[in-house]
Amino acid sequence: MNRVLDLDGLTAIVTGAGGGLGRGIALALAAAGARVVIAARRKATGDETAGLIEREGGRALSLEADAGVRADVERAVAAAAQAYGALHIVVHNAASGWSGIPARLSEISDAQWHEQTRISLDGLFFLARAAFPQLRACGRGRFIVLASAQGATGGSMNPAYSAVKAGQRGFVRALAREWGRHGITVNAILPAGLTEAASAHIERNPQLRELIKRQNPMGHLGDPRTEIGAAVVGLASAAGSYVNGQAVAVDGGIITI
Repeated sequence: MNRVLDLDGLTAIVTGAGGGLGRGIALALAAAGARVVIAARRKATGDETAGLIEREGGRALSLEADAGVRADVERAVAAAAQAYGALHIVVHNAASGWSGIPARLSEISDAQWHEQTRISLDGLFFLARAAFPQLRACGRGRFIVLASAQGATGGSMNPAYSAVKAGQRGFVRALAREWGRHGITVNAILPAGLTEAASAHIERNPQLRELIKRQNPMGHLGDPRTEIGAAVVGLASAAGSYVNGQAVAVDGGIITI
């Protein structure tokens, strides 16, 4: 193993790791040696991710936790520290199911707006508050947020999604300045990943394959584990020790911001 990217002995928590990018990130972190705490809204999906990690010889703990509920987040962080003695890496990946559904402003209900802000912004706030003492104590904390280029460029798909992702980017910048003195780096990943939902959408709309090939210089969407997850591992490792306050586009070159 490349020792610079070795996460052996470190503990990570990943929200929304019951599937999609979160599962890929959890698998990548575990393969690099981290003990991974999976915080999933549905325990069954979290257990599936934990099972995949354990079958590869890794260590994982699955917890049922709604990322937008303060008590659930605090309980998950406390459980991670209790189970493994410390917490070194935090990844906020969880997002509302409404985030991926195209909608015009007039079509977004109050409930849908609040659901997206609850998970992406409230949940981020709760997680940062709960994790800070542990990250500070370990002396090399990593706090990583799965954001989106749409937070900087806007997007015609869903204005609520663009809004919460812009909020996440501002939060990352602010925390990077505040937490850097404690040895904690705070960064965002802007991914273009081939999740299960994206794969199903492409299967229903085959014309999207050619569109992706034309728009993406690499010709494909990123694999959740070997491409998106690998970037998270890089930021979480010693190689990412001086990368702070950045929005790292992991999208094959679709957009630069």
